[in-house]
Amino acid sequence: MSLAGVGGLGLDVVGLSRFERLLARSPAFAERYFTPQERHRCRAAARPSDAFATTFAVKEAWLKALGVGVLDGIALEELDVVLDRHHATIHTAGGAAARQGARVSMAAWARDHERAWAVVVLV
Repeated sequence: MSLAGVGGLGLDVVGLSRFERLLARSPAFAERYFTPQERHRCRAAARPSDAFATTFAVKEAWLKALGVGVLDGIALEELDVVLDRHHATIHTAGGAAARQGARVSMAAWARDHERAWAVVVLV
């Protein structure tokens, strides 16, 4: 398989039960790392903690695809992730995330009863 033309590839895996405990222990976590729209969508999901974990995995995969992280000045709340049936749309809400200028060509996710996976390919 050729990766010609790929600007970045990121993968992230999040443990669902661990993330559920994190949200229960620290409700401020959702306020800090998710946009108001994401919080609304995740809380409306059948399993809110799983939706939060999956959204977080997509954000982390995007950062990894860029080769940057929160220490590089990109705040996770600058990214707004919309989950669809195993795909995700990532909107940059300004700031350092928008200045990166990378175009997402594919963002996909999957979940089982233990983990959420996300992969992001940039061109």
